[in-house]
Amino acid sequence: MKEQNNQCNELLSLMKVLDEKIIHMEMNVPPQVIYNYHHAQNELSNVLQEIFTCNGTTLPEKTMQTIENGIEECESPVKDCKKVLFSTRETYPTIPLITKNEFTDIPKYIIGRQPLEAVNGLIDTINQILKAKYTFLALGKAHARKHGNLTLFLHYKRLDSDICTDKEQIYFFTAEDYEKHTKSKLNKIKLNLMTVLRHCKRLREHRVKNDLRYVVITE
Repeated sequence: MKEQNNQCNELLSLMKVLDEKIIHMEMNVPPQVIYNYHHAQNELSNVLQEIFTCNGTTLPEKTMQTIENGIEECESPVKDCKKVLFSTRETYPTIPLITKNEFTDIPKYIIGRQPLEAVNGLIDTINQILKAKYTFLALGKAHARKHGNLTLFLHYKRLDSDICTDKEQIYFFTAEDYEKHTKSKLNKIKLNLMTVLRHCKRLREHRVKNDLRYVVITE
């Protein structure tokens, strides 16, 4: 009995120390953590607005209020959205920007007169396309149906089935995705920059019949 009392007292002491540490952590949260949290909230709002705007629908006001207030309600898809956005590496890839050293090594006949900023500007645009597309897919079929985007969801899934396997998830976009997101076509300059991205091992091309997909190189 005495031994058990000693163990209980020891456990109580440890719990007290832990409680004090928790209180200290709560009172000393780094400002950067708070900033990152609010930044993530704003990021969620912006991505959802982008997805729904691109597909001709409007994000419900209630969902917007939920995001802005940081409150998760069971009637809205915000909880699932947060899961998606806070695990971005699993949801969608991010193409690394071209470094100055890489840019210097690109042959002149490939890069022409285009500056580094133009190449990285295209990469930024592609990353936003991938972000919107794969965040939308990660929200699921039920979410797409609820917001009237089931046709687009099934279209993306059909394209995935042509190129992806059970063992590997392949991330890609098409000229149609680019046009839908930017409201402009892949002109000659942009296509030349795509050649630069292939040369720098950021993208590769994959054809399925007459359809061309720009596949992200993730390794």
